[in-house]
Amino acid sequence: MTLQQNDPDELLEVFDAAGRPTGRARSRAAVHIAGDWHQAFHCWIVRRHGLEVVLQRRALAKDTFGGLWDAAAAGHWRFGEGPAEAAREIAEELGLDVSFGELVYLGRERMSRRFANGLTDREHHQVYLLECDRPLGEYRPDPREVSGVAAFSARGLVDLVAGRQAALHASEAVEVGIDGHLERVEMVVERTDLVPYSAARLRRMFRRIPMR
Repeated sequence: MTLQQNDPDELLEVFDAAGRPTGRARSRAAVHIAGDWHQAFHCWIVRRHGLEVVLQRRALAKDTFGGLWDAAAAGHWRFGEGPAEAAREIAEELGLDVSFGELVYLGRERMSRRFANGLTDREHHQVYLLECDRPLGEYRPDPREVSGVAAFSARGLVDLVAGRQAALHASEAVEVGIDGHLERVEMVVERTDLVPYSAARLRRMFRRIPMR
């Protein structure tokens, strides 16, 4: 059976489990079928000096974690790209023009998961932080990538993932129409609505947020 994948011909570099590059390029389709380790760019956006976190809701048609809430911008680090080039994900997914110098590097995290559709995604996440207080109405998300954007309490997000609260209300949220039109909505999420990052990972990241 042929699996339907997003961007199957995108070239990625194969890494080992320890995060060392091999210098070998494979297509995204081959990487996800074989379960090769590869690299991804992740950008978490914080507002109000780190009190709020902006998340994106992945488009429903995504072949991994479709419809779940994730880091503000996240995508594959293509073969041959450097950090500044991989940061294109912010513009591509959110429509924000951001200088790479505005990003703060938070380190590398690993994530491995096998999906019901047969894909195996083993990623080394290169994690960056952006402080950005722009209203969500100024974002221009790509509807092929993003179906919603919302801001949540950083502390509340950790408590939700840790199981200390059942639901979390957004302070601001917009849905992204198929034409890119944004509609302001009320948004409440539960833990199962999120890409399954651990509470320990979120705590590690938020501890490193540079508070002003």
